[in-house]
Amino acid sequence: MVARNLDTRTSRVVYHRLQAGESLLDSLYSLADSEGIREAAVISCIGSLTQLKRRNLCSLERDHTRETIDEIMELVSAEGYIQPVEDGGIYVHIHIAAAKPDGQIVGGHCEDATCFTGAYVYLQVIEDAQG
Repeated sequence: MVARNLDTRTSRVVYHRLQAGESLLDSLYSLADSEGIREAAVISCIGSLTQLKRRNLCSLERDHTRETIDEIMELVSAEGYIQPVEDGGIYVHIHIAAAKPDGQIVGGHCEDATCFTGAYVYLQVIEDAQG
């Protein structure tokens, strides 16, 4: 088992409403930049989508199946994190579950998603307790 204890503190919750036509990932990168967020957990994200680009790990050889779904879907849940990377930037990693009109749930690693009527996202910001 791998476990890490981090000397961190949560500082604030940031809420953002995405507008129709906005990219979920681009919006999270922009939000992190404008709010000075280096690390955060996505604690809630719901809304509606017109397109979902997703991938799923399908074997131990790290073979990914990619799919673009172009239809209106309910964004049931998205969770993940914003994390600092070595070059000084950040990485946004999101997993998503969405419901098609017939109720079928699709999900996986979100490579991008486009909002239909919009979406609501809450981030729990994490800061280094030393800084």
